[in-house]
Amino acid sequence: MSARYSTSPSLRLRIGKSRLRAVLYGAFCLVIAYALWSLFDRGYPYLLFLLTPLVAVLLWHLRTDPMLGVELCWQKGLWTLERAGVQRRIVITRRSRAMSWWIYLGFNDLTGGSTGHIWLYVDSASGQQLRLLRARLTLQP
Repeated sequence: MSARYSTSPSLRLRIGKSRLRAVLYGAFCLVIAYALWSLFDRGYPYLLFLLTPLVAVLLWHLRTDPMLGVELCWQKGLWTLERAGVQRRIVITRRSRAMSWWIYLGFNDLTGGSTGHIWLYVDSASGQQLRLLRARLTLQP
């Protein structure tokens, strides 16, 4: 282990369900429903007929968090994502942002060569783990 990471604590953050995400999703659904109603009310029933299946499919895909149950780990300078015993090495990108009530992590998967992202809300993990993650993101070169 290099001297750079010898005293740095490791991070093991398990992504859980977020009530805040559910509330934001519900509000988004209400806004979409109002927009569709406005289309019908303004005399565009054919456009409503065309858009409703597309909107329903998109909302169906957004209903659950694909990263639920994944463990984000940092140890000895390496980031990994673990799910069901499968470990993938990742690199956190510069587009990642940490605010007081949410954290957005953009990453490149070194194992599969793909890119992805993780949304973490203030209630999706323990406060201590989120503080460690914010500190780690601040220290990231």
